[in-house]
Amino acid sequence: MKTTFRIVPVLALSVAMCAVPRAQDATEGFQGDAVERFLAAGRVTAVEPIGTGITNPDRATLELDGSTHLAVFKDIDNHPNPGDTRVSGGFIASLQDSYRLEIAAYVVDRIIGLGMVPATVKRRVKGYDGSLQWWVESKMSEAERITQGIRPPDAEAWNQEVLKLRLFDQLIYNIDRNLGNLLITETFDIRLIDHSRSFQTFAELRNPERLTRFSRSLLEGLERLEYAELKQRLGEPNYLLDGQIKALLTRRDRILELAEQRIAEFGEGAVLY
Repeated sequence: MKTTFRIVPVLALSVAMCAVPRAQDATEGFQGDAVERFLAAGRVTAVEPIGTGITNPDRATLELDGSTHLAVFKDIDNHPNPGDTRVSGGFIASLQDSYRLEIAAYVVDRIIGLGMVPATVKRRVKGYDGSLQWWVESKMSEAERITQGIRPPDAEAWNQEVLKLRLFDQLIYNIDRNLGNLLITETFDIRLIDHSRSFQTFAELRNPERLTRFSRSLLEGLERLEYAELKQRLGEPNYLLDGQIKALLTRRDRILELAEQRIAEFGEGAVLY
């Protein structure tokens, strides 16, 4: 049964306050209607291999209404294979690696208000269906930040953002998060890419011990995940199987339950931000 997470009104943030802002100009944002329109309708003027990544993505150049922007195109669509594949934290009975999951990750981000996954749409490029994702103008990857010993300008704000991305990865059961696909912008905002190996059908959380503190607005966002909407927007045969949607919602409930348990043990002030 779904757990209803309640927050004391004086501490709660309104849905309007925590909603991800809509991009007015596709060249100035990375999510929202304008960016999605640019990706869906922009004329593809060039496509070339990026040269990195095991899924062999391409870099596409798009042009629309006098503006030009880059995007990442993935057409990998490997369906689950028989046999066990061992990964950190347990066994994946059958591993899927698909562009469809890139689109699903963006849709879930938008519903819960995470604000970290660049706009991603389905698009046919070079004669193949795939995901087309807004190119992230990043300053560095997390791997580069650590290697160079660069400290975030606001340590607490950074820690809170990291906690949000950890929650997201637990929610979508992402088995492929690494320091190279966590990108950092000039203003030290986080952008998350590479979700083609997410949405496994396990009901349990992969690393619940990593969830120690919780964003109030993100917990409210989890409440907005509903089976009917997910089925309508992401259901098979397009993106997610029914089992993947149900597993996502079960993990959502377990995250909410974990947050409630930690609040009961340590108090709101120590757990929520």
